[in-house]
Amino acid sequence: MTNSIENIGLMIRNERLRKGLTQEELGERVGVGKAQISKIESGKGLTIKTVTKVLDALGMSASVILQNTQTIDKNVIAYVVAAISEFAKTHHISVREANNYLIRFKGLDFLTEHYDAEHLFSFEDRDARSYTSFLRQAQA
Repeated sequence: MTNSIENIGLMIRNERLRKGLTQEELGERVGVGKAQISKIESGKGLTIKTVTKVLDALGMSASVILQNTQTIDKNVIAYVVAAISEFAKTHHISVREANNYLIRFKGLDFLTEHYDAEHLFSFEDRDARSYTSFLRQAQA
């Protein structure tokens, strides 16, 4: 079992059982009812305040490590901006309307997923071929 936020309820349950406590006994220590402890152990109703109280009652502590797991490629950003601008120009709508349309119906993930395929073409090929036609082909 990994020590992650998804498993905190299970970790709390396992520690409670290891210490020989019932949900009711742990709830008394924390100042909540048995039902709340049951929710916490199932991963529901988790707040930092409640989890901290439960961990303190069990003699446990927690730390949080925040890290950026996704790097942003400036080329992908430029591609998305160009694709939205081309879409807006082709359909005679504002960039904001084009952006809203793509988010609503295709999502920006669609554009980033197709970034690599679009960039297999040379710059000359890509200039000759509009982003809109690429989007139309991908929709088909």
